[in-house]
Amino acid sequence: MKVGIAGLGRMGSGMANTLLRNSVDVFGYDINIKAMDKFTSSDHFIAAKNITELFSCDYVILSLPEGNNVIDILKSYKGGSIIMDTTTISLNELQKILDSLGDYKSNYLSCKLERGPQEANEGKLALFLGGDEQLYIKSLEILHILGSPMHIGTHYQATMMKLISNMVGTAVVDIFGEMSVLIRKLGIDPKIAIEALSMGGANSITQMFRLEWQSKDEFGEAFSMELAQHVIEMALESARDLGVSSLHLIEQNNLMMKLAKNMGFGSKDVGEISKLYWNLNDSDNHLQ
Repeated sequence: MKVGIAGLGRMGSGMANTLLRNSVDVFGYDINIKAMDKFTSSDHFIAAKNITELFSCDYVILSLPEGNNVIDILKSYKGGSIIMDTTTISLNELQKILDSLGDYKSNYLSCKLERGPQEANEGKLALFLGGDEQLYIKSLEILHILGSPMHIGTHYQATMMKLISNMVGTAVVDIFGEMSVLIRKLGIDPKIAIEALSMGGANSITQMFRLEWQSKDEFGEAFSMELAQHVIEMALESARDLGVSSLHLIEQNNLMMKLAKNMGFGSKDVGEISKLYWNLNDSDNHLQ
């Protein structure tokens, strides 16, 4: 089995590592040559000279910054490979991509990723699939290597489910950011706070690590505020396209992320929104 990957950023390189560990031949391409150089020690990695070379593979995974990048790359596609598009896009961008594919869209799977670079490296991604169900079934071998796949339905349903997941996730991070101020002022050990919250209705397994970061004011490199806010604006735009114009909680979350970003917070992770709330709540006055 040969798999091409267009885009060897944090997610693309993570998926490449997982495939290589499973002895899959990976043809990788990135406009940044250094991104390909780090794989040269692997016997199963081939640095593609151009995008066209990727389309000789059985599968081509697209891990690109924007929908326009997807359209540009697919101009070289003449059928054959199964395309798995992991790029986070709006519904409007999806429509443009499907229109650009024409008759070849029967080989296209929307493959939207949840979780982050660490899980990409570990083969523990959640994958929301949209498109032809038989094509999905045919692709299960490769999908199971990457993580836990689920066929959501149409391209539009899978794309929107990814955006819904992002909206819920960032709203939870926002709430945790506010609550971390209380945890810190009370002097509660973050690990104890997390264990207590995990026992009740506040349990959110996928975001609890951020609450610890927020409570300690120590952040790892994960999902930047700028990227998170960009995705939420994309989600709100897509919701409006569906006729849903009132998502007040998400709109408020988006506003707070903008404010935090403008204050210089969030270069490492969206969880740094807690710094905004710490500033708003007069952080120097500790509870005795």
